[in-house]
Amino acid sequence: MSFASYAPALGLLLIMGLLAWALHWVKQRQAPKGSGQGAELRLVSQLMLGPQQRVVVVEVDGPQGPVQLTLGVTPQHVRTLHTQPLGRPAPTPSYAAVAQAVRDGAAAQEPRG
Repeated sequence: MSFASYAPALGLLLIMGLLAWALHWVKQRQAPKGSGQGAELRLVSQLMLGPQQRVVVVEVDGPQGPVQLTLGVTPQHVRTLHTQPLGRPAPTPSYAAVAQAVRDGAAAQEPRG
């Protein structure tokens, strides 16, 4: 048997390998970020309390908005110690809105007679 008899099989193997690599590359590029459940987790801080115990603060973006969790972590358990909803920052009012509020306040204070 010569190399020429193996060439079609090797060519097909090479094409299949390149196709598998291309499919994997496309799936990675189109994969949604995060866990796929609509929530992302960010480690804010952690404090070691002992060789296997620590307190961890994480932020989770969930369907109701961002939440900060304080967790107690041991080898056997992860326990929620505190939950803090993080409100969205209030939008900064525009100059026109502030000026209108000042005018409305001044008009309400004028004596009527």
